[in-house]
Amino acid sequence: MKYLITIPALCLALAILALAQIKEVLAGNFPVETVLAGMRISTPVDSDAAREILLSHDPNTLPDEHRCQSMDDIPTLTRQRELTRDHSIDTVTALLIRCLTGIPEIRLTQAMFVSELEARREHSPAQAAYLSSMKAGYLILFVPGWGYLSDGEETGANLQQPREIINQLGYETSLVPLKDFGSVEENAEILAVSLRTHLQRGKKVLLASASSGGPAVALALMEPDIAAHPLLAGWLNINGVLRGSPVVDRFLPWPKSLVPRVLALFEGWRYDELLSLSQAKSSNRFNRFRAPPQLVILNYTGVPFSAQVSRNGRPLYRLLTSSGPNDGLTLVTESLAPGYTILAVGSDHFLGEDPEIGLKTVALLPVLLKLIEWGEPRQRGITQTAFQHPLSSAGSH
Repeated sequence: MKYLITIPALCLALAILALAQIKEVLAGNFPVETVLAGMRISTPVDSDAAREILLSHDPNTLPDEHRCQSMDDIPTLTRQRELTRDHSIDTVTALLIRCLTGIPEIRLTQAMFVSELEARREHSPAQAAYLSSMKAGYLILFVPGWGYLSDGEETGANLQQPREIINQLGYETSLVPLKDFGSVEENAEILAVSLRTHLQRGKKVLLASASSGGPAVALALMEPDIAAHPLLAGWLNINGVLRGSPVVDRFLPWPKSLVPRVLALFEGWRYDELLSLSQAKSSNRFNRFRAPPQLVILNYTGVPFSAQVSRNGRPLYRLLTSSGPNDGLTLVTESLAPGYTILAVGSDHFLGEDPEIGLKTVALLPVLLKLIEWGEPRQRGITQTAFQHPLSSAGSH
């Protein structure tokens, strides 16, 4: 399988080169069984402090800096690095989850998602009827990730299983034909062409992007005619590498840059395509992004503990632990676009290894659709006290 000599080869080479600079991440003997962000978890963690944070449900026991009321309260990357240096990766991950779930918008969407997930498990007729009632008005464009043609079946970058499930629900879908290993800029141009075509068809358009597809979406949405289009309705940003991956930046200086340059030559992709996913380029690019006012953005972000990282995610997760909580490719807080967020606690960057991705796909769709419905009266300046809040109907049976 070609995947065995692409991303894993890159991960292995980078991990070997950086071995002297990192500590091995091993789960400790501190088992935890609890409900976190509405989801049941059972995992060992690497410290007793992490275990205590996870088992405590009283937010008043947290330090003030981890009691978050808005996205502005999230600890900076510098502070996350300091905390990880002074404590452990699982301790800081637990603190970050507690922080994020204190933000009202995240509590809302987390509760909606958990409710819809339970409804799907129970084969809820109400959920099925709701999804069926919405299918005629929407077109869903899937924006794949890096190497989706070569490696997508194993990494999940091709979004194949979610696409098949959404098709089975009766929704019209289309896979945007990005370059397999294209730069963010090249793929954003391809996406912009596709969006201009599909936005003329009279249906509301939803975007569902994975990994490197995320920054391509953000860049395409900077085009004024696309951003202003009234049929541009929603964006599901799945583990978006919006501000790049710190791993790429670690191998920019000479002679470390020899490793990705040689791999690029071997794999048949260009070195500058990989550089488009560096933090150096990605942060500057994403800083220009302004969310269109009619667009509802829903982030679905993997937040694993050290014992929960998948086989594909493990090499780079270990490289990134000194920087703070990460999903095995990028830092958790760097994957968030402005909008709503669902925390995929226990999952990492590689969707293909999530055994429940099918259930979660069906749960995510009604959450996004209800948020769009909820926002439409407000966009028109209508005050509707009787308008149903999305949580009040989430997962109704």
